Amino acid sequence: MLTRSLVLASALITLSACDGGAGTGPGPQDPSVQSGGTGPLAALESSPFQNEVWIGETGQQIQFLYYPRENLRISAQCRSASGQFICEAMRFMRNGMPVEIARRALDGRTSAGVKVCMRMNQPIITVHNSVGAEDSLCQFPDGSLVANGGLEQYKMRVIQ
Repeated sequence: MLTRSLVLASALITLSACDGGAGTGPGPQDPSVQSGGTGPLAALESSPFQNEVWIGETGQQIQFLYYPRENLRISAQCRSASGQFICEAMRFMRNGMPVEIARRALDGRTSAGVKVCMRMNQPIITVHNSVGAEDSLCQFPDGSLVANGGLEQYKMRVIQ
């Protein structure tokens, strides 16, 4: 009898701690909050980064932060003076739903990250650096940019 009571009490505690899945799926819970979450980019604020300058399509210089361990390039404007991220690009990278891309669409003609950005209906920006390397980035409504390689690595879900 005591064992059955303990099992029942344990089950009730477990159920009361669970919210039935409401609000636990991918995607932002509150768009104004940019918590680190629990994914691979959760501790990005404490990761080492490099400051980079790239040249945009119209010749303007664009400041970026590159996180080599996470292989992520994002607009420097995304990181506040306090070290917290405050832009739509990072909000999506941490909390947005992965974008579904059909396996048959991954034919090698266009990078998978570009396909993710196109599926989100966001503009694609091409930049180059002082040694001639090029990168393509996805631009979010607030003007923040994230490299399409990061979208491919962190925000793409391949479907059949």
